[in-house]
Amino acid sequence: MTGNQTDEGTGAVVGPVLPRLAGDEDERLTGAELRRLTARVRAHNLPAEAGRVAMDVGEVVISLAIVALYMWGFGAPLRDLLESDATRFGLGPGLVQVLVLALAVVAGAMVALRLGPAGLPAAGVRWWVPSPADRTGLTSPSVVRAGLVGVGAGVVAGGIPAAFVGVGLTGILLDAALGGAIGLVVVAGTGVLQVTGAAAGDLPGRVLTLLLAAVPVAGLGAALWVPDRAAWAVPWPVPAVLALAGGAALAVWATRLDRLRAGELRARASAAMQASAALLSLDSGGMSRALLSGGPTASRVLPWLPGTARGPAGALLAADATLLARSPAALAGLVALAATGAVAVQVPVLAGGIGLWAVLAGVGYAGALAGAVGPRAAGENPRLDALVPLSARATRAVRTAWPVLTAAVVLLAVAIAVGGGQWLAVAAPAAVVLGAAAVRTAYRGPVPWDVPMIATPAGGVPTGLVLHQLKGLDLAVLGTLPLAWVTVSGVGTPSTIALQVLFATGAVLWAAHVKRTP
Repeated sequence: MTGNQTDEGTGAVVGPVLPRLAGDEDERLTGAELRRLTARVRAHNLPAEAGRVAMDVGEVVISLAIVALYMWGFGAPLRDLLESDATRFGLGPGLVQVLVLALAVVAGAMVALRLGPAGLPAAGVRWWVPSPADRTGLTSPSVVRAGLVGVGAGVVAGGIPAAFVGVGLTGILLDAALGGAIGLVVVAGTGVLQVTGAAAGDLPGRVLTLLLAAVPVAGLGAALWVPDRAAWAVPWPVPAVLALAGGAALAVWATRLDRLRAGELRARASAAMQASAALLSLDSGGMSRALLSGGPTASRVLPWLPGTARGPAGALLAADATLLARSPAALAGLVALAATGAVAVQVPVLAGGIGLWAVLAGVGYAGALAGAVGPRAAGENPRLDALVPLSARATRAVRTAWPVLTAAVVLLAVAIAVGGGQWLAVAAPAAVVLGAAAVRTAYRGPVPWDVPMIATPAGGVPTGLVLHQLKGLDLAVLGTLPLAWVTVSGVGTPSTIALQVLFATGAVLWAAHVKRTP
């Protein structure tokens, strides 16, 4: 019951006295209770079908079994490929295991640092985070999921290379256990950085970016100067010790989840939503943006570069060069691709013939994509090209300069590793083709989902998605056919060089073509 409040000085009645509102700690929902309540509401609105969980689990088990059988079948040709010339030093089975596991560790750490590992879905961030519920109860399921994903990915990264190179069943299990333990250490260690606030800075991202470039370079040095190493299986105490270290880091991570800040949870939820949408739509560009858009950037690199711009074309080149120089991930990827190509040609069957062309076209195209930072930004935001006082065709033609240069750098690294050859004179115009293919890829636009699907015995094939993914890759394959002829025949004639120059000119015109819309 409320009464009236009276002023002591005048005796006038001011108004009714309202009770002070206060929260009851006993009635406040914890994070776990809030999650369970939400799950009950969801289950009431979307009742589960009988046997649906069993069917989903069965599909996953069957899919994994089929993948394992395919991997086991592909192991024999790969072993024959690596052992095709036992008299030379090169890419041995043991080095393949080390490189795959090391690259998986770096890539897993980058994904965990960007997407979490502890977090909430976008709806949870909107509705749960502003509530007084504890963060530990809200985010604990994500800890379990991240730990299981890390262990599972590590098992795959450790076990599949061992199966490829012919390790026995016991060795495969030990290597898979090593990969699972390393995956737990990576995820739990990233979680510790997250709850302590160290993951919010640029230092972890810069370290991982350097490691991304350092692992292939170290593999190249091992392939060139270390004798061919046989396949290996790790002793069992090593994964046991790593598993204990990962468990300790997991305990530290789980006990400090209340330190997670709302802004960090929002950023993680946004990145996870973008990555999941790109994964469902098979959008490789969207996936790279989700994983790399929040990475470290160099704020002050080559401050004199913008001053070199002369005219519209010069300004465009300077802007693209500045954007590329401020992207450590793109530069690290370029170094990694150059080293990867140099490592690949250590395999005898890839050091000449059609195998060498596959390496040159593959890593060269990927190197051109790494250098196409400016074209990708313009493809995502067409207003950027509208600000340049050049025609659309001229703008795209000018933007091919830096992708051509980065493709040439990768091809030069492969040429040095393989000792050069008759194809070297054809590689320069081939780099122009690859740079134009990267620009075509950058401007391919959204996926045309309105294209009719093709019915196959395995199900419907989205034609629009296939055509969208082939844009750029088709130009890289068709435009480097003269290079393929030279690598197979081993003879580079002036007519072949002239034909490759003609293909390069046509590739630039094709990449610069702009479809007119009504």
